[in-house]
Amino acid sequence: MKSLDPERDIWDNWLVVDEEGKTADVNGYNVLIALGAPIGDLSQARVMYFYSKKDENSWAPGGYVFTERLIDDTQEWSGSTIFTDDGYLQFFYTIASSYQDPEIEIYQTNQRFATAKVPISANNDKLQLLDPTYHELLIEPDGYLYQSVAQASRQEQRFPVQHRADLGSDQVNNFTFRDSHYFKDPADGSEYLLFEANTGEALHAEGTIRDQFIGAFPDGYQPSADDLKANGCVGVLKLSDKRTKADFLPPILTSNLVTDEIERINVIVRDDLYYLFAVTHGNKMTVDSNDLVNRDFMIGFVSSELFGPYVPLNKTGLVISQKSPGDPYVGQENNEQYVYSWLVIPAENGRFAEVSYANFSSDSSGGIQKIKSAGPVIELLINGASTRVGQILGTFNPAGSL
Repeated sequence: MKSLDPERDIWDNWLVVDEEGKTADVNGYNVLIALGAPIGDLSQARVMYFYSKKDENSWAPGGYVFTERLIDDTQEWSGSTIFTDDGYLQFFYTIASSYQDPEIEIYQTNQRFATAKVPISANNDKLQLLDPTYHELLIEPDGYLYQSVAQASRQEQRFPVQHRADLGSDQVNNFTFRDSHYFKDPADGSEYLLFEANTGEALHAEGTIRDQFIGAFPDGYQPSADDLKANGCVGVLKLSDKRTKADFLPPILTSNLVTDEIERINVIVRDDLYYLFAVTHGNKMTVDSNDLVNRDFMIGFVSSELFGPYVPLNKTGLVISQKSPGDPYVGQENNEQYVYSWLVIPAENGRFAEVSYANFSSDSSGGIQKIKSAGPVIELLINGASTRVGQILGTFNPAGSL
């Protein structure tokens, strides 16, 4: 897998799709969006783009999507991009910046959503993204349905991380509000963003203990500090005014007492069923199990309606799992086969493909180099409430083919 950009780490990639969720033909090109940063310094994350003539899979770097950040001293994190019926690219992405509560010494990363409408210039040799005609903040957590960064900081003060699993407090309170995924409901044409977040004060608040979270509690159950911090969810925004306004709806999936972090949400429709996918790290779950160390997952659920109720795929919700050798986190970073951030996209002939990024890529001589880049594209076979992994379809690399 050759690196898409030998001078940068490339991760969290996604294809530009049309409003119906299919890979878009952008004036004769396919367009791949990804996060990029100087090698080894992910703190400088920016949204980048790559383009290839349709079906050729020979990706050329286009550079940064935005020549200037919307807000100074911030990072650009992942989201989604559509090729609109009006002929421009509309980006939904995350703006991240450092946050410190004014009263306590706890640092978090504040996150909110932005959107941009970007014109296109294309000829037979090159596709270029022009300066946005619209580029504004879209929304930030309301603190009611979805936890704010200030609320997450105060909860961390209640149970400060001590990095000791035997004390039940080895997880930091991981604030999330990111990965905005565009979805148009074929049932009525309504447009939404689904995203990763944490539950707010109105419903399933952090620290709440209810049987419906994980089933009936065993006798004598005492939640650990990590259990009480965990309140990840899949949130929903309804879009309006040509996708420049958004209103919060309640989450359609919550993971209280299990994990704070359910990432890279996406939804596809097949045979009138709604399939909800996400990725998550075993290291960040509250379950104390050696089997979860250095294990990463794609999880999935199915429903007859967008807003549920959802049933876990394969009875357990597990779609893909991988295990890295070695100590926590170190094992992941040194695993030459490590891939993450799987995203399901429609492929040809009713098939579905999973795109990802890899921690390692190959250099010009075929050797292994520690530069993040696009990973293998894997076929996903779906049959009702069951899935299985099919063949490797290729890579997002100049030498590969989809």
